[in-house]
Amino acid sequence: MTFNDSNTNLSPKIVWVTSIVFSVMFTLIIWYFGKNLQPFLETLLPDKGSSWYYWKLPRRIPETMIIVWSLYAAHQFSAWFSIYWAQSNLKSITSSKLSLYNYAVLSINVIFSIIHLIETHILFDGLAQDVPIWTSQGSVILMLVFVLIIENRRRGFFLGYKVEKPFTVKVTGFFRKIHMYVFSWALVYTFWFHPMAVDPQLLSGFIYMFFLFTQMSLAWTRIHLDPRWIIFLESYVAVHALIVAVYNTLMHGSADIWPMFFSGFISMLVFTYQYGLKTSKRVKLGLTAAYSLFLIFLYAPKPLGLGREISYLIRLEFSWIPIILYGLVEKKKKNPDKDVKKFLSKAQLILESFIQKYEDKDFTEINQFKPFKEDLKNYYAKKQDLV
Repeated sequence: MTFNDSNTNLSPKIVWVTSIVFSVMFTLIIWYFGKNLQPFLETLLPDKGSSWYYWKLPRRIPETMIIVWSLYAAHQFSAWFSIYWAQSNLKSITSSKLSLYNYAVLSINVIFSIIHLIETHILFDGLAQDVPIWTSQGSVILMLVFVLIIENRRRGFFLGYKVEKPFTVKVTGFFRKIHMYVFSWALVYTFWFHPMAVDPQLLSGFIYMFFLFTQMSLAWTRIHLDPRWIIFLESYVAVHALIVAVYNTLMHGSADIWPMFFSGFISMLVFTYQYGLKTSKRVKLGLTAAYSLFLIFLYAPKPLGLGREISYLIRLEFSWIPIILYGLVEKKKKNPDKDVKKFLSKAQLILESFIQKYEDKDFTEINQFKPFKEDLKNYYAKKQDLV
């Protein structure tokens, strides 16, 4: 059964604006009711470092975790089923109108956002009680890497230059086809990993999560592919990372590493993301110059700059985030030697067959090779049938 994706007059742009307003308002609701979580917050254990997750109760309650995992599973499989339906039924990749998929996923995300808020105020714990913190952080990194691969053929990988191999049209198409399932897992999993508490780090993360839910909900519309919106979502990570790093330094005495996160993610905007926009060279150079001035200000001695220790500059801390993201993309590349060997193995069979058939023939008679051309067609046709 198929459904027409143009059976509604509601504009995706109106829904996008409404979703942004909802994201801001619901974050304010989380903040407003946050004072009611004080009995839970008073029981939390002291922060024990980067591998420790602070916002979880001291004792695991099995009944609570059964409920939380069940809610996560319901949210996750609802999203996955919606994606499967859309890929099976929606013919148009981009539409100026909303489809059943858009309505379904918007409703799913709103309903489960309300449920998660209620769950936090009754039980508090999220999935973090059962799984390590790096799984949530890793899911976000995985999304950013996928976007780098998917956007490579449009905006390039670095300074607008594209990586042609192995990210061919076919390979990019594969990542594009599965990215909805991967992103859905990353978003829903991270969403249920955290309780909806009022800490600035969590509030910054949840409004980002609502923005990403908006992106997921508006797939198969033109808004979903708008490069300005995509770049905003990619770049907001810098803001969130800045808030997290500064807060941890001020409140928990963690290492002062906000420059590494902020300068690293902003460098992705400067050297990769901005090349997805149709801006002039002057604008691109201007943004690059502004970033360079920021780095100078960051490491310049006081009172001329912030006076960050020069040892961090020597260690090139501003390049660590890009190295991680670009490095993960490199790991996803296929082994070119393996591809070459595969090609040569097939070519060798064809060459041997050609030599055996035409070894003693006169090569000036071109027409004699027509049967071999047909043999090749039949050979590959049989291969396709087997596939």
